[in-house]
Amino acid sequence: MEIILLKQICIMFLLILVGIFLVKKGYLSEQGGKDLGAILLRVVIPCVIVKSYITEYTPEKAAGLAISVGLVLLALGISMAVSFLVFGTRRGIENFGASFCNVGFMGIPLVQAVMGEEAVFYLTAFIALLNILQWTYGVLIMTGNREFVRAKVIVTNPAVLAFFLGILLFVLRVPVPDIIVSTLGSIGSMNTPLAMIILGTYLANMSWKELFQEKSAYVCTFIRLIVIPAVTLIVFCLLPAGATEIKAVVLIACCTPVGANIAIFARQYDKDYRLSVVTVCLTTILSIVTVPVFYLFAEKFLLYNM
Repeated sequence: MEIILLKQICIMFLLILVGIFLVKKGYLSEQGGKDLGAILLRVVIPCVIVKSYITEYTPEKAAGLAISVGLVLLALGISMAVSFLVFGTRRGIENFGASFCNVGFMGIPLVQAVMGEEAVFYLTAFIALLNILQWTYGVLIMTGNREFVRAKVIVTNPAVLAFFLGILLFVLRVPVPDIIVSTLGSIGSMNTPLAMIILGTYLANMSWKELFQEKSAYVCTFIRLIVIPAVTLIVFCLLPAGATEIKAVVLIACCTPVGANIAIFARQYDKDYRLSVVTVCLTTILSIVTVPVFYLFAEKFLLYNM
């Protein structure tokens, strides 16, 4: 498993380099990177979510999905609580960044590579709930104003819609034509390369000197990549035995870096855009080291009896 994980991280890193190359050579503009991000968030990730639910209904899978929702709520609760204790309400960028990980861009490819395509089924709840919390609690801590929290944005979020559509297909056992399944699979297969290339565009526009000079980003990075995964792992180990694979899936997602959405929120609400980009870039680079380390701990303490 460790070799598979390291191989996947190397592939993802090389794809990030492709993104950097495309920007440096002028083949991909800043606006082009934003457009790719919109395609990923509004089309590709929803296709991945829906396709993961096109599977045979079993009581075991239904129970597993319910367990995953509970574990995701627990994990996100830990993330938000730790972030609030460290950053409070005055440091919205750092609080938001540490609270919400990059489960869509990095969590999906890592889980697919290490635990298989079926494990993404249990990851979808994380993606949907994270999106809901970003547009409610996240907007609140970013702006400090409840008036910016809008229900319409949540109910029309593509990932949230895909999550509920997928559940309906799964629970009602709706037959989906093979041509639709294949189309969803083809679009979904773009997730890893597209996500990594987009992250590369962030890194390409950031100087190394600038990247490592922002002291606030170091604290956020430490909380996001070390403290939150460690606390989550400890709590999961204290839970009753069972559902080890689902616990591991959620933990892997918790180990991913700051979500790229933070830059979108910072720009939309006129916050420190530069700091938001620095935290995304710094945590993405350092997660290449921290994710394998925490997976080893997960394998030892959560997966040993699988």
